[in-house]
Amino acid sequence: MALSKIIAEGVDLTDTFAFTGTVTGAGDVLDATTTVPSEGGATTTNLVQGLTKSWVNWKGDGTVAIRDSINVSSIDDNGVGQYDVNYSNLFAIAGYCPTTAGAGGSGFSGVYDFSLQTTAYVNIRYYAGGYYDMNSCNTQINGELV
Repeated sequence: MALSKIIAEGVDLTDTFAFTGTVTGAGDVLDATTTVPSEGGATTTNLVQGLTKSWVNWKGDGTVAIRDSINVSSIDDNGVGQYDVNYSNLFAIAGYCPTTAGAGGSGFSGVYDFSLQTTAYVNIRYYAGGYYDMNSCNTQINGELV
């Protein structure tokens, strides 16, 4: 099968392409209204709205450092156990849904707290009678980007 036309950024057309099975979808566009069947097939879900829009794994003790991320530009260290996760792309509203977890804090058995959410960042605190730096911090955000 010859590849005659491709529209994409970051594709090296000097690479060798191999296709197996049936190749379909030529001309299909995935946009903000694209729906897909649910895992069980009983309903459909919006593909774009169902994706995690931001996630990050970072080192929260000592010198704060991002290990890996999507849509996170930086982490601010606001003191022991307190961080700002800054987004590369803004959220449409500050009412998105953040989740977080941490591991490696000395004696930590407490709560993870979001003290402030804006469209540009979320403030996260690890607290149990006092703030704790975590070695492994993880946050993901579900919501609507601008």
